[in-house]
Amino acid sequence: MSADKCCESHATAALVGRQVVNVLCGRPHFPISEAATEMNDEGRPGTDTAGNIREVALDLFSRQGYERSTLREIADALGITKAAVYYHYRTKVEILDDLLRPMIDGEDWIIADAESDTAAIGSPAWRLTLVERYIDLLLTHRRVATYAMNDLAGVANSTLLDRMRANDARLAALLANGDLSVEQRVRTSAALGVIVAILALPDVSNAELRPQLLRVVRDVLGLTEQARDAASA
Repeated sequence: MSADKCCESHATAALVGRQVVNVLCGRPHFPISEAATEMNDEGRPGTDTAGNIREVALDLFSRQGYERSTLREIADALGITKAAVYYHYRTKVEILDDLLRPMIDGEDWIIADAESDTAAIGSPAWRLTLVERYIDLLLTHRRVATYAMNDLAGVANSTLLDRMRANDARLAALLANGDLSVEQRVRTSAALGVIVAILALPDVSNAELRPQLLRVVRDVLGLTEQARDAASA
């Protein structure tokens, strides 16, 4: 299998892992945050109207999907006019892009930084750092990441979709470290699937989830074995 085909298969595994969430956990419901519903003395949303719009949109997208959500529903939930929504966002796609962009920008930075560390590329410590940073990024943007895992059809409307797919492929290539063996391909695909599936476990806090997720992913990638072998050498 060529390197390009291998990376493509790992990226596909990440998307499949996102779909597995529906089977394991069902579609999660995230209530509208207090920030999104906080009103000022005049009964209007707080000063960060664009942020409030994104919060309400994320709640609607998570509960009923991007396609079924409307700008009118977002306006009604905030108690503002549709024109007020249009002032900040002309389309749902613009809202979707702004929800996804911080997470995708973070992926860009993590991957670029890992690629630039040429002296350490491929070492167990380097791969572990990459995994930790990626998991921490997804936990930081957990609501958005979980939504993206559950509504692949909706996320496909984003103008940032190509960047997301490219990052999936780059991350898979880095984790595989040029090893195209069947074992390493299985390990890499499984690790990406584990990350995106476990991320959406309900009623588990980030503090509880992070150490368990790191341990499982280290084991799946074989990093625990490599560290043990290095210590005994």
